[in-house]
Amino acid sequence: MSETKNRPGGSFKEAVCIDALRIYDSCSAQDCLEDVEFTFSTEDQELLNDAAYIKTRSIDVTDVNFSISPVAFNQGFYSVDVTYNFRAQVEVFSGDNTPPTVIYGTAVFTKKVILYGGDGGTQRFVSDAGLVTAQETPTSGCACCRSLCTLPTASVSLVEPMCLDTTLTAADPETGVRSVQITVGIFAIISLARPVPLMIPVYDYCIPGKECTSTSSTPCEMFEQIVFPTNEFFPRGLETGGCMNGCNDPDNTKG
Repeated sequence: MSETKNRPGGSFKEAVCIDALRIYDSCSAQDCLEDVEFTFSTEDQELLNDAAYIKTRSIDVTDVNFSISPVAFNQGFYSVDVTYNFRAQVEVFSGDNTPPTVIYGTAVFTKKVILYGGDGGTQRFVSDAGLVTAQETPTSGCACCRSLCTLPTASVSLVEPMCLDTTLTAADPETGVRSVQITVGIFAIISLARPVPLMIPVYDYCIPGKECTSTSSTPCEMFEQIVFPTNEFFPRGLETGGCMNGCNDPDNTKG
């Protein structure tokens, strides 16, 4: 087998077969979720009912759930329901000079996309000995295996959601309950993949290029090795990069 020079990590040595997830299809999503209503605990809801005004500090995605089903009469394509679980950190101001109270609200949003996921007409069994403990007793010839469904595997990659607007509604005339509606901006990439055997070139083993650092130093010795953070004391102006964090709006001019 001939060698190919000028490759990362050295010359080509051999071709090996690996089992990897091949991405069959993906799409990018830029969604503006208007007036998503967040729910709060009973105690926090009472604070909202008496609030003078509120401000959203941040929004996080705490979990993502998937539902995948084949598209009828369109072989190889799948409908993917991606459900985002949001958590908002909200500051509640009472109107006096006291510091705000921080509360947390939750909301869900489901997005549906159609992606190509390939055909999977075979069953796939994978050994998974890591799930078997010493106390477990094998009950069949395949004691440490699990069956993988023929459906493709969905995944989503996303950046931190943006808080675009926050609204505290007027109190309901009958119950006095107020609701929090937040407009959320989200960037995501949704993919469908399947495990497949792939032939790849091998250049060498992944050998670490540095030694592990020692932790025997005292705390002060470790502190002295840190570079002085000069930039933290001299913030950059608009001409040298502008606002680095879109949600930093101390004057709350964006809502």
